[in-house]
Amino acid sequence: MPYTRYDPDIHDGLLSHYADAQAALVRIEERRRLSPVRRPWKIRCFIAERQALAWIDATSIDADAFTVDGRGRVSGASFDLTHWRQAVGAPITLDTLRDDNVGLLDWLGVQDVPANADPWTPFGVPLADVRQRVAQWQAEAAALPPSPPLLHAARIALAWRRQSPIGRGDAVASFLIGDRYGPGRWDASFGGLAALGFQTGAAAWKIADRAQFDRLWLRAIAVGAHNHLDQEIRLRTYAGRAAAYIASRRRPGRLKDVLMLAMSRPAISSRLVADQLGLTSAGAIKLLGIATDAGLLLERSGQSSYRSYTIPVSHAPRTAASPDPLIDPDIADFWSRD
Repeated sequence: MPYTRYDPDIHDGLLSHYADAQAALVRIEERRRLSPVRRPWKIRCFIAERQALAWIDATSIDADAFTVDGRGRVSGASFDLTHWRQAVGAPITLDTLRDDNVGLLDWLGVQDVPANADPWTPFGVPLADVRQRVAQWQAEAAALPPSPPLLHAARIALAWRRQSPIGRGDAVASFLIGDRYGPGRWDASFGGLAALGFQTGAAAWKIADRAQFDRLWLRAIAVGAHNHLDQEIRLRTYAGRAAAYIASRRRPGRLKDVLMLAMSRPAISSRLVADQLGLTSAGAIKLLGIATDAGLLLERSGQSSYRSYTIPVSHAPRTAASPDPLIDPDIADFWSRD
């Protein structure tokens, strides 16, 4: 997105963070088009971001709880407690975010508080009041000084979290909304790229002031993007090793299809392989055994048809090596001053 208007709050250090974040997003877009493992990589990126958003929402969801259909669409578990999970990966226009409080709340999946709420009903604010609060946030967001998309995303996300218009799940809502303004404009995020960066970097973002949050947000985008790119490299390396092994076998059979399934899911079982590939249970177990003996799959707990298998590629994000932007950049020079 072009940016021509001067913002006095943007300085050289912030520009560096911005450039790093935008370069990483552009790199993901490129790999999404060109990577030979783009399909399984995209699925794993979605799951990683979805887990990071659960972390932002002070809950969790295991990777094994996700299911992937034949078209690569990912769905979670019915017992997932993350707020507003329907908005992850769902499209919404910038005009709706800016001006349509009803459309914004529908996108998030916010429901009205039942009039006859029982003790087990989650605390909430009546929908009419929520809409009014969201309209106030939209007015506040419109009054913010103009800034580049990634930076503006940080500021509207912070404004949402401080105003908490819904009354529950506002932290994760702020990340989803900020993502659509910023990294979501690139084909690089499903809604949780910044959340993944915050989860990895472990900075104290909840107590950051606006200037600190600007830097943290931009850094989180870059960190999350580099974790995705690192995952793509690892998947590509694995795929190369798997292809070489398959080519070395005289009769590989459906082994390639089995490994494609394994790359596109957190874990697979013989029942899943048999159902997806139209094999007998014995045939699926035999192929899984061949792949395991070759070191291309790792067998996990379970017995017989209940055993699960995963590829030897870590899902865990790597910790950021760059300095924490909450640290005052002038501190390093403090003791050397005259």
